[in-house]
Amino acid sequence: MSTPPNSNLSKSFFSANMQDNMIIGFLFHIVANALAILTAARLVPNVTFNYEFVALTKLALILALVNAFLKPVLKLVFSPLILITLGLFTFVINIFLLWLVVYFTPELSISGFYAYFLTTIILSAFNFIVLAITHKQE
Repeated sequence: MSTPPNSNLSKSFFSANMQDNMIIGFLFHIVANALAILTAARLVPNVTFNYEFVALTKLALILALVNAFLKPVLKLVFSPLILITLGLFTFVINIFLLWLVVYFTPELSISGFYAYFLTTIILSAFNFIVLAITHKQE
């Protein structure tokens, strides 16, 4: 069988469209992180944020990058613990990543395990909503 003459064109269009969807999804995650940080600062005690737009954008971008690059590596390394605890160790990984972001950004301050835990749940909920919306579009 011969391939249609436009098969290479459709493949390159499809891959470009996939890249656009990935970029849009990443931007949605940045917005979701920003909204989650604002929500956590408003609702969770011991979470303080200085409410500056540039700081919020920087914080949301750092959080999205950490979740995009470090989180998969940590999940791979700790996959036996995640399996043994039936996925609950993922909360520990998320709390550690949030602590790492807070450590490197002075604009956000979180004190206490309870505040970290609730903030992690809020961040996870917002990112889950974005994930459900972006995968529904595909």
